[in-house]
Amino acid sequence: MTDQPCEPIEPSGGGGQPPCPPEQPVVESADLTRRSKRYQRWRMTVSATEWAVEVLLLVVLLISGGSVALREMAARHAVNAWLVVLLYMLPMGLLFGVISTAFSAMRTFILDRRFGLSTESFWGWLADEIKGAAVGGLLALIAVEIIYALLRYSSGFWWVWTGGAFSLFYLLLAHLAPILIFPLFFRFTRITDTEITTRLERLAKEAGTRIEGVYEVNLSRKTRAANAALVGFGSTRRIVLADNLLDNFTLDEIEAVLAHEFAHHAQRHLSKTIMVQSALFFVVFYGIYWVLEMMGRRFGLRGPTDVANLPLIALAATALGLVFLPLTNGLLRAFERRADDYALKMATRPQAFPAALHRLAQINLADCSPHPLIEWIFYSHPSISSRIQRAEESPQLENSVEALKQ
Repeated sequence: MTDQPCEPIEPSGGGGQPPCPPEQPVVESADLTRRSKRYQRWRMTVSATEWAVEVLLLVVLLISGGSVALREMAARHAVNAWLVVLLYMLPMGLLFGVISTAFSAMRTFILDRRFGLSTESFWGWLADEIKGAAVGGLLALIAVEIIYALLRYSSGFWWVWTGGAFSLFYLLLAHLAPILIFPLFFRFTRITDTEITTRLERLAKEAGTRIEGVYEVNLSRKTRAANAALVGFGSTRRIVLADNLLDNFTLDEIEAVLAHEFAHHAQRHLSKTIMVQSALFFVVFYGIYWVLEMMGRRFGLRGPTDVANLPLIALAATALGLVFLPLTNGLLRAFERRADDYALKMATRPQAFPAALHRLAQINLADCSPHPLIEWIFYSHPSISSRIQRAEESPQLENSVEALKQ
């Protein structure tokens, strides 16, 4: 390995000397750091603006009578309560769908192209947006129909039944997404390279996790970003490696990244996260139930079962989500730190783990050192810089380096 610095990987694919080979350390540059921070600031600004616009629109619909007018329109064309919800949701979904698509264009098309991440044409992006809107709209309709069906047919324990229903819905989506939803947006190809599959299957065995297979996903068709994941639940659990990752990372680095994912399973983080998420469903729906009891007959609403109170439900859920966001993210960050520690024990070459984190951060234009307050509220993972420092100071990495010297 050389001590001479080389140019970090540039996602924009610009000129200059070639990027560091995978075997060499990636050296941070001040320009790339500024570029990454600027990119992440823009993304956060767009997302925060979208959130503010949607919250403002919910408030306007509620206090102006717009939601009641939509309910009256739906009631004129249907008597069945299920159909009333459907007819109410169509214009509501279209309204919020247009807003979501506009901000998505700024965030995932214009911004990503400006910073050299996107490789997708406008029409390819639009096709994905249409498919995403169709899938998201269907799932939203199912969720809202469940909410109002349980409001109509249950008594004071509506929040218990709804929390349970959403917990099951969450598990079902985790199970079916790899085989029903993900293939709508990406092409998956089973990897048959025995060198890769053997090493990753070893990780699965050590973690006590069964996988259905190892797959390559054609992420480069849409972006220059790289990623890897362990997706699915039960019989659909599988390893997914982006082609960008396979092209730009060594096998040791790929193994180290997946060791982190398997560490979550070895330490039962997935089941703990599911339990926490389920508990939050119950708490949030209890909060919504209390809000509906207190305010369900204001603003022209007819009580908790009135579909016109959907903006009130959404606002209550948003407020409660903000309250619990730092707490849940704090728990997730703790899980991530433990998974990092465990991954260093599982990886064949522990020193490949911090190198992989650094390379992923550069390729994906991640902000390695966000403001502590931003990290505390919004980040489900510790900052990249703190993860790298923790890994480099770990006994596993120090012992591995000493062994290499000998």
